[in-house]
Amino acid sequence: MNRTVIEKSMQVYFEAFAEEDPERRRALMAECLTEEAEIWGPQKVFKGYEAISEKIDGFHGRMPGARLVLASGINIFLNNARFAVAIVGEDGTVIHKGEAVNEFAEDGRIFRVLPFWEALPLVPKSWPRHLAWYSEVEARDAP
Repeated sequence: MNRTVIEKSMQVYFEAFAEEDPERRRALMAECLTEEAEIWGPQKVFKGYEAISEKIDGFHGRMPGARLVLASGINIFLNNARFAVAIVGEDGTVIHKGEAVNEFAEDGRIFRVLPFWEALPLVPKSWPRHLAWYSEVEARDAP
């Protein structure tokens, strides 16, 4: 997939997430998301423009003045993009950091967003040592 197309869709997606006017947001979403687009949450999948717009309204309601922003470069593999994101408060402070993977349709619009807001856990102690890498801190406690 073409990097320029992916980056353009993602820029419009971040603009849509920042947009508080529902009509302007809908126009932005139509430009960057397929009609069946999904944002997966830990407890709910938001599917389609209406549900995604409601999710964005909820974001603005819970965090007035905050913005979802790109926080890294973009790693592209076939029709998928992986990147870091942050929620930045009105004063510029980082409220949350995470990563996301976006899946793109053939037309270059986003089909699925998989956000990950939690840090990865440590390697399970039950995992065979020869099949794991441990940081120095983890190695002290590894089996």
